[in-house]
Amino acid sequence: MAVQVELAGTLKTGREEISEDPVLVAGMDASYGHSSAYAAIVIMGYPDLTFQSRVEARSPTRFPYVPGFFAFREIPALLEAYNLVGNPPGVLLVHGHGYSHPRRAGIAIHLGAFLGIPSIGVAGRPLPGMEVSEPGESRGACSEIIMEEEVTGVFLRTQEDTRPVYISAGYRTTLTQAIRIALSCCRHSRFPEPIRLADRAAGRMRRRHERNILQGDQV
Repeated sequence: MAVQVELAGTLKTGREEISEDPVLVAGMDASYGHSSAYAAIVIMGYPDLTFQSRVEARSPTRFPYVPGFFAFREIPALLEAYNLVGNPPGVLLVHGHGYSHPRRAGIAIHLGAFLGIPSIGVAGRPLPGMEVSEPGESRGACSEIIMEEEVTGVFLRTQEDTRPVYISAGYRTTLTQAIRIALSCCRHSRFPEPIRLADRAAGRMRRRHERNILQGDQV
């Protein structure tokens, strides 16, 4: 908690924003097995979403799942994967919250600040303390996320007939930028395409390795 408070306070002292759209965006996600986290990063061109590259890595899980402290559980595996990235992306699309966080320091902000890359939080589940109403049914409709009487993000419907997602600014991005970039990356599903592909890759990696572990094979 002290780390998060300190990080949030540091970012408030001078918030720089991205001045132009990125050329590359990265989707980041992890899947959890018996004792390991399996992370995947998918990099795509922006805004055409042409596939560029994918990297995967495995890391021991050393931190339990605690709401509000997800960064401490998932970032080690994501950093292992990021070490394999060739061309760095201009923006990170992180499967988790950014500014919409009890201490305004979700995983998207942690990761962006650590790597020095602008980031956006895209989450599928709320955190305690969020007040939000259902947005309209059309693509792009959104409602504000309120935490302690502050607007911290939006509940954004990225596709008709699908559940909205929680969008918030991360490191060096504004909420307006986060909404626009995240929405433009949602082509066929609820989540931005780079995150969707990273989620699938991490899940495949987990199933492959966990099956080998259960069979007693060397991984």
